[in-house]
Amino acid sequence: MPAAPLEALGPAVAGSAGPQQFGPLRYWFQPAPGTLPARGLLVAVHGVSRGAAMHFQAFSEVAARWQCHLLAPLFDAWRYPDYQRLGRPGRGARADLDLIELIGELGRRHGFDMARLLLFGHSGGAQFVHRFVFAHPDLVRRYALSAAGWYTYPDEAARFPLGLAEPPPGFPRLVAPRLLSVAGRVFVGSRERAGSRLLRHGEQLDSVQGRDRRDRAARWVQAMADAAARHGLPDPVGLEELDDGAHSFCGLVRRAQLVQRVAGFLLAPTAAPAAGFVAAQSYPFACFP
Repeated sequence: MPAAPLEALGPAVAGSAGPQQFGPLRYWFQPAPGTLPARGLLVAVHGVSRGAAMHFQAFSEVAARWQCHLLAPLFDAWRYPDYQRLGRPGRGARADLDLIELIGELGRRHGFDMARLLLFGHSGGAQFVHRFVFAHPDLVRRYALSAAGWYTYPDEAARFPLGLAEPPPGFPRLVAPRLLSVAGRVFVGSRERAGSRLLRHGEQLDSVQGRDRRDRAARWVQAMADAAARHGLPDPVGLEELDDGAHSFCGLVRRAQLVQRVAGFLLAPTAAPAAGFVAAQSYPFACFP
């Protein structure tokens, strides 16, 4: 892929809410504060409401406390209508490749290793994140998913996006042992229900994956564990149910401390925060899925 033109790619001010532009991608970026080496890049990916600025705001303070760079890309509906499935031929641009190119440029400017990414996605963003891990496992250190509507299974017989077989032209080969070696965590609200207007249904989808997000999360985590066992690997993904949580990202942040839980999983094993966690109710943003 040719280099995308840089329209406005410069160091952001910590806590800045202003978007920047890299080729087709708008994004929010916050460098790790101070002069100490950063502990990695946390990428927060929005759902179908495309609230990238809200995700950036939600993770901004905790990323600074953990001495971590923060990136929130915006996959707009016109250019990236299929971003959840990375962007299949004829269905928009390749969201994964454009994100990799942006991260590469940011890495060169801010001095971080793009092969040690920490990824989080909510809803449609969770779909994007786990498929990004499947396609590019060597780039990811850990990943966390929140309230995905449905999943690609580590099934080497089922066709993509339901399984790993026959990925679209231009996609990398999806290799089970490699993708099963990346540690992940799935978060889902205890009040998720099958009737959600944003949940995709279908006879085949429901029979394989379940009728609500809780069931789908549990089935996928178990499928990942079963596949890992067949390859002699430890369970790659854990599951956490969030008390009093439904589907709203805003609600999960305010009531279920989603940001702190995600940061605890992605960063706690390798680092300690500079100060205590930020209280969940301190985020004054509008609520989107």
